[in-house]
Amino acid sequence: MAVRIVTDSACDMPAHKARLRRIIKVPLTVHFGSAAYFDGKNLDPDLFYKLLSAGERHPTTSQPTPEAFLREFSAARSAGDSVVCILLSSGLSGTFQSAYAARQMCEYDEIYLVDSMTASGGMQILLNYACKLRDSGLSAPDIVAAVEALKERVRLYAVIDTLEYLRRGGRLSAAQAALGTVSRLKPVITLRGGETAVASKAFGLNGATRQLLKLLAANPVDDAYPSYFLYTDRPEKKEELLPLLRQEGLLPSRLHDCAVGAAIGTHAGPGAFGFAYVEKA
Repeated sequence: MAVRIVTDSACDMPAHKARLRRIIKVPLTVHFGSAAYFDGKNLDPDLFYKLLSAGERHPTTSQPTPEAFLREFSAARSAGDSVVCILLSSGLSGTFQSAYAARQMCEYDEIYLVDSMTASGGMQILLNYACKLRDSGLSAPDIVAAVEALKERVRLYAVIDTLEYLRRGGRLSAAQAALGTVSRLKPVITLRGGETAVASKAFGLNGATRQLLKLLAANPVDDAYPSYFLYTDRPEKKEELLPLLRQEGLLPSRLHDCAVGAAIGTHAGPGAFGFAYVEKA
């Protein structure tokens, strides 16, 4: 019995890497007005941020349907394979609920769901770990137990450059966004209990960057696992941060890039950046 690793497109793993690791991605749907796109299929980050910056329509995202997961689960059942399904935090999306409904419809005991409690690069950490365990011969239940333990140590921090997209998505009132813009407030957000929370606030990008470094110092990186530099539309921000990370002794030894896609980018907006990693035990 083989083990299939299934996820959703909010992991922001490029298609070629998913194929290499034998990971099946079920896409979220992104709507710009009447136009619908499948995240990671006909909508990559470059196109998404072009459409987002055009500003004509604020996008909305919708979770995959139960039927989309059911197709993958039914294929595994027919082959006699187990499924480990690692999904976007249930605090951010109904994706987990769609997969749960599909598992109920499939009526197959070898489907195991993991609420990642994270997103984007945080999900990639868990997916890579699951693939490593699968390739070492572990069973689906053992993989799930190990991933469930590791997810408690996954950290994600990101600086938000503009509050406008939080306002458009209904996460901030117009007055809050206007006040924050005038005062040059830059929040550092995190995921706490699987939901978005403010980890710190500062005035200006330099202040927010210093707060980000303080959070990394207070919650140090475990270099036994890969870490991810997260960015929305400005990958060059990494080159600005690397000297600061080295100077503070905070540069992860296994740092990879992660272009944040539509699921998170809809709310984070252009100019956002941060890190996803595993904290030292």
